[in-house]
Amino acid sequence: MKDRLQSSTSFEFIKFGLEEPPPDQNLSVERDAFWSYCGPLLSTLDDLPSSFHDWTHAALSGSLLPLLLPFLTFVNEFIRKNGLDHYWLTIRATKATTEYNKPRWHTDDMFFSRSSGDSGGIWGRRRSLVMGREKAELDLQTDWKLCATLLGPPTMFIPAEHQAAARATSRSTKRALATEHVCTSVRCPGCGAIAEAVRDKLTEEFAPLDLVQAAPGECSVFRIGQERGAVHSEPCMSRGDRIFVNVVPGKKDELSNLLAKWGMTCPRSWYIAPGVLRGHGLT
Repeated sequence: MKDRLQSSTSFEFIKFGLEEPPPDQNLSVERDAFWSYCGPLLSTLDDLPSSFHDWTHAALSGSLLPLLLPFLTFVNEFIRKNGLDHYWLTIRATKATTEYNKPRWHTDDMFFSRSSGDSGGIWGRRRSLVMGREKAELDLQTDWKLCATLLGPPTMFIPAEHQAAARATSRSTKRALATEHVCTSVRCPGCGAIAEAVRDKLTEEFAPLDLVQAAPGECSVFRIGQERGAVHSEPCMSRGDRIFVNVVPGKKDELSNLLAKWGMTCPRSWYIAPGVLRGHGLT
């Protein structure tokens, strides 16, 4: 098994499990919902917080464990080999939707910054969107993350040979379409308008390019950040349900500091499902 993403590439597909789901697996999504966990690696079934089982009951038609556990086993080993033992894990269940019939080509933001303010890492997302650049004081333990699709279509990536050009196009497009404005709310209309204009332009620019996706039983390991991050998009999800797992590895202090900005302690797990009381708690 590979234990490191090659320095010369922005993403790789790595086999982690079975190419086909178990024969008795007939899983579907009952409602859009996500579950998040931030803390030490979940190494055994007993390590899974009770909120995970509550979320499964609220969001899915059956157990996710036959599909999830092989991925967690792979992820835990991969992360340990890279000298880490904590992660932010999110599982997102989505019913069929037309929201991504048009791609949303982007690179993921850096998560951790040595800056004490809200201008770096994920806190700099607005500035990154408008200005298309990152602050120089980023202090990352990792510049990569993992993801896998346990049900439904996998994440789309621009082919490796076009990644550098795609990043350059993305940055120049953001700069060209940026407008100076004062953000009036968390859901700022100005930022939303810029994001939609960038989405439309990149859809047009990247249309002649091919795209690649992980095969069944494979996960994606890819770099984050504007400079070296993999350009990717959610797939079209109009044909059926999707269960997607996102994993951001990090050091205990990095993740603890990030949660502290929201007034939460680490470890922590929580879920949100429409029509269901939100669950959260210490693990």
